[in-house]
Amino acid sequence: MGARGHPHFHFLLSLGVLVCLKVAAGSLPLASPSRLPLQKKNFELGQPVPVSPEFEGYDNEGKPIYWDPRPRVVPLGRGRYAFKWFGRKGRELTLIYERPDAVDVIVEASVATSTPRSISYLYKVRVMDTSGVPLIGFVVQTFSPKVKPVTNSTTFAGKMAGFIREFSDGNWIRFAPFGGRNELPPGRQADFALVSPDLPGLVACRVHGGSFMVEGVGEEPPTALENLYLGHDAWPHGYTIGPDERLAKMSLAARLKYLVERLPQMLQLGWIENQKVMQWYGTNLKAGKVA
Repeated sequence: MGARGHPHFHFLLSLGVLVCLKVAAGSLPLASPSRLPLQKKNFELGQPVPVSPEFEGYDNEGKPIYWDPRPRVVPLGRGRYAFKWFGRKGRELTLIYERPDAVDVIVEASVATSTPRSISYLYKVRVMDTSGVPLIGFVVQTFSPKVKPVTNSTTFAGKMAGFIREFSDGNWIRFAPFGGRNELPPGRQADFALVSPDLPGLVACRVHGGSFMVEGVGEEPPTALENLYLGHDAWPHGYTIGPDERLAKMSLAARLKYLVERLPQMLQLGWIENQKVMQWYGTNLKAGKVA
């Protein structure tokens, strides 16, 4: 982590130590902990609620016409489902739905500074071999009004709408692989980056996989099937580091307190090896030993 020359070098260094688990010679020896994949809520996707046939009108003889879609779901395994129903012309239709939470992802982040007003946040997003569907998007939370995602020929980036409940706190940036089918298959990794003048803090992140838009079959599925689509709250979630303008207003003591309060969460996330290491950090940070 290149933080020299930055006016808040002490905070950057202490946070970098916690995240990257690197300490000076003579301190507690550490081993690299196992990073955990982003967590899931494990929503159940069952059969649609039974529906009554819909009145469509009358035929040439004045007899009522009803549409009975008879929707049903057939699990295909690994987060994929066949949504089946009978269309308005009486033909059985099928579309393949991929759960957005059927993707297994590990996120690693690092921070580098080139100038006092330019901090680069680098994210390595790896799709695990166990993932049932490809990665479609990675979303990271920031608390920085001056944040700029880095885009190129292989990366798309944009801001998530703040009216969505899961993205209402802070300024969320969504990254996505660009080109081809706009997806990252299991076993692959993508690198994303953003730039901000604000210091790194603990922030949330989310990912989603599968088909972002369900491919149509010439006719929209009945409401009973559409109601089964999983929303943003099902996207796997976790924590990483990202720019937070609020940290610049803190004293050094307040920043150390910020870190101490988050040590248990970092241990739970797998950023710190074990309870003993967490206690070592807590003891030194509470004593103000940041060197």
